[in-house]
Amino acid sequence: MKITIRQLADCPEFLDTVGNWIYHQWWQTPDNTSEVVLSLLRQHTVRDAMPFTLVALADGIPVGSCCVIAQDCAHRPQYTPWVAAVLVLEPYRHQGIASRLLQEATVVATRAGLHGLYIDCHRQTSSLYEQNGWTIHEREVGDKDSVVMFKPL
Repeated sequence: MKITIRQLADCPEFLDTVGNWIYHQWWQTPDNTSEVVLSLLRQHTVRDAMPFTLVALADGIPVGSCCVIAQDCAHRPQYTPWVAAVLVLEPYRHQGIASRLLQEATVVATRAGLHGLYIDCHRQTSSLYEQNGWTIHEREVGDKDSVVMFKPL
């Protein structure tokens, strides 16, 4: 299996797939629709510029994604930019794909002129980010199981 990471700007045919993943994983509420997510992702069309989305492909088939956006934590509006919506489909987890997405996010963010990235994640997933050079910036942000992590670029 060959894994490649591409910017959504270079493979817009996967916009609906990625948008539906994000909607079903985090945004599905009675007063929300998948169109809200899709309209946000349609703004991720310029290469090497924020906001951007990365898509992990296994032999050309989308299996994961992550976004870099201006804001993702209502509890910490002073921090920007954020890695958000890091997702790898269940059958493809524990194969280094999330790490590859995070590594490519830092490469693209650097090309975009960014100086660091934040992420708001659950404490139990923080080890993935630590393995990729992130450090805990704040604990118990929003709830007791959440941490804000930072990676300088």
